[in-house]
Amino acid sequence: MPVNKPDPENPKVDPYRRLSASQVNAWQKCPRLWYYGWMEKLKGPLPPQILRGNAVEECVCRILRESPSLISSESNFPMRSPLAEDGSPDLDNEEFWVGPGLKPTPEDERPTDRESLRAWAMSRLDFHFQSCWDSAVEVWESHPRKLGSSSDIDPEEGRAMTETAIDMHLDQVEACLDAGGGPSLDEWRNGKRKKWPAPDGFPRSWDQPHPAAGTGPISWTEAWEVARPWFVDPDANDFTQTSCHPEEWFSGEYDLVYDWSGLLRIVDLKASIGKGDRSGDYTEQLRMYAWLWWVTHSRKEVPEALEIWYLGSGTVKGVRVPSEEDLFAMDSELEGLYNAIHSTDPDISECPPDPSPLRFFDEGGIPSDPPVHEDERARCFRCDYRGFCEGAGHEIDLPGKTSLDISGQSLPVTPLSEIVSRVSVVGDVVDLKGPEIRGDGGVNLEFTLREGYDRARVRPSRTSKTASPIQIQQSFPRDVTRSISMGSRVRVDEGIPSTWRGQLQIDLDAKSSISIAQSTDSAPPVDVNTRVTVVGRVWSVDAFPNGIDYPRWALTLIDKTGSAGLVAFKQFIPVSAAAITRGDEIAILNGEVGEYAGRKQVKIGPGARVVTLRHSRDTPEF
Repeated sequence: MPVNKPDPENPKVDPYRRLSASQVNAWQKCPRLWYYGWMEKLKGPLPPQILRGNAVEECVCRILRESPSLISSESNFPMRSPLAEDGSPDLDNEEFWVGPGLKPTPEDERPTDRESLRAWAMSRLDFHFQSCWDSAVEVWESHPRKLGSSSDIDPEEGRAMTETAIDMHLDQVEACLDAGGGPSLDEWRNGKRKKWPAPDGFPRSWDQPHPAAGTGPISWTEAWEVARPWFVDPDANDFTQTSCHPEEWFSGEYDLVYDWSGLLRIVDLKASIGKGDRSGDYTEQLRMYAWLWWVTHSRKEVPEALEIWYLGSGTVKGVRVPSEEDLFAMDSELEGLYNAIHSTDPDISECPPDPSPLRFFDEGGIPSDPPVHEDERARCFRCDYRGFCEGAGHEIDLPGKTSLDISGQSLPVTPLSEIVSRVSVVGDVVDLKGPEIRGDGGVNLEFTLREGYDRARVRPSRTSKTASPIQIQQSFPRDVTRSISMGSRVRVDEGIPSTWRGQLQIDLDAKSSISIAQSTDSAPPVDVNTRVTVVGRVWSVDAFPNGIDYPRWALTLIDKTGSAGLVAFKQFIPVSAAAITRGDEIAILNGEVGEYAGRKQVKIGPGARVVTLRHSRDTPEF
C-alpha cells in the first residue's frame, strides 16, 4: 500500500492513542459511546458475521494478487509474499519473491475476453475460498470475545460475495481496456514499477517487463495487470500496512485503491447489503480516507472517486469526494478532536451521553424515508452500554463492595476507579546509570531512590509489544532534570509502581517526570501501596492462553465506579481461568497494581488469588 509509516522505534504519538475513523464515528454517534469504548476500553462481543467479511476480503486479495499470465486456472500453487521483520511485505528484498521464478503460461492458454478472464478468476476463487474461510473461522473461534457460532454463517453467502467483488473488479479491468490501458501502460510495458507497487508477487525493484506485456492494443491479460489496485497484502501481519498522518495522530487502512486511469479511486469493501445505521459510518469513513490520502501526499492529491462496494446486494455506492475547502475543514476538525480526546485523558463528564439520531438505510446504503428514527434517543435502546449508562435511563446491579468476607476475614475492597496506578516518590539518587538522551527526546536512565532505610528501583517502563514471541518495548521519560546526579535529592512524579523480587519498582514512561525535590517535598517510598483487593463483573475475556505459545490471560472488569484490566502470565494464570466467563462476578485478592496503554490494571502474581463470587447465570445481563 502507498502508506506513510511511522518509525516504530521513535513514534511521535503513542500508537495506542492515535485517532481512527471508527473512533471519530463513535464520537459523532455519542461521546459517551466513545468514552466507554476507548477510555474504559469496554469492547463488545464479536458476532460471527465478522469472519465472513474477513474471509471474503482475504480471498478477493489473493485472487487480485495472481496473474493469468503466470498461474493457470488449474494451478494449486499458493503464492506467498516474503515478510520483513515487522510483518510487512519485504518489498526491497529481491531474493524471495515468487513472481520472477514462475514460468509464464502459454499465450494461447491465456484469457482473451471478459468471459474467459472471469472463468479464470472464478477457478482461482475455487482454489482459495475454502482455505480463506477456514482461516477466518479459526481466528474467530480462537477469539475470547466471540459470540454465537460459526455455523450461523453460510459460507455460500461468502462465496457469492467474493464472486460479486471479482465482477466489480472486472468492471475496472474492462474500463481500463476500453481506455487503452491508461497513461501508465507504456511505462508498465517497459518494466517500470512504482514505489508502492500493487501486490503481484514481484519485489519493488524489477526492471524486466512483465510476462504479460505485449505490443499494440492492450490485451485482457494486460488490463488485469495494469488495473490491479493497491490493497493490503493478504500475507502481511495485521496493522502493518496502515497509513499514518505525518504527525502520526491519525491512522487508517485502505481496502482498494485504483489508479490505472491516472486518477485515484478509493474503494471500501463491505460484506453486507448496506442496510442499517452503520452505512452512514461507511460514508464518513471513506471521506476521512480521502482526507488521509490528501494529507499524506503533500496536500496535493485528491481522489477522483470514493466508492462503497456492497457485496451482499451487488451495489456500488458513490460517495461525494470532499472539496479542497472540505479537506482543510476536516484537517482542523479532526486535529481538534484528537487534541480533545487523545492528547489528554478526558473525564467522563466531558463525554456526555448525547446520542445522534439513529439512521435508516435501505439496501445498497440508500437513505430510507424517513431517514432517522423518530425517537431522538433510539440509539440508546441497542447500545452495548445501555445497562449502566445514565443516558439509557436505567442501571443494572454492578458490584459496589467496600469490604469482602473471605475465610473469616474482612478485607477492604478498592473500587476500580480508585486504583492508584501512578505515584510520586521523593528520595536520594544512588546507583545512577545514565542519563542518556535518545534521538526521540526520551531520557534513558536507571537508579535506586533511597529514603532512609527504604529503597525503590527507578527505570524506564518495559511492556510486552507482542505476546508470541514475546518482544519487549521500552518507554522513556522526557521531562528529566539536567541536574540529576549521584546523591541528588529528586522527586519522581507519575511513576508506575510495582514489586519485583520484594523490592518496590517505579517504571517511567512519557507521562513521568523527574525534578529536583524541594525542601518541603515528602513522598516516601514506604507509603506506596502496590497491592489491592478488588471486586468486579467480567465485561469481557480479552485473551486466553492457547497452551502452546500464548501464555496470557486477560479480562476487563467493571463495577459501579468504572473499569480496569486484569492480567496474568504463565504459571500465575489460575486454574479457574477456563471457567470464568462474561458476566461472572469475581474478586482478586492481593492483586498487584499496574497500568498498560494508559489503562489501570490488576496483575495476578505471587500471593494473589482469584475467587468467583457469582456466576453469570446469577447476575443480570449487561
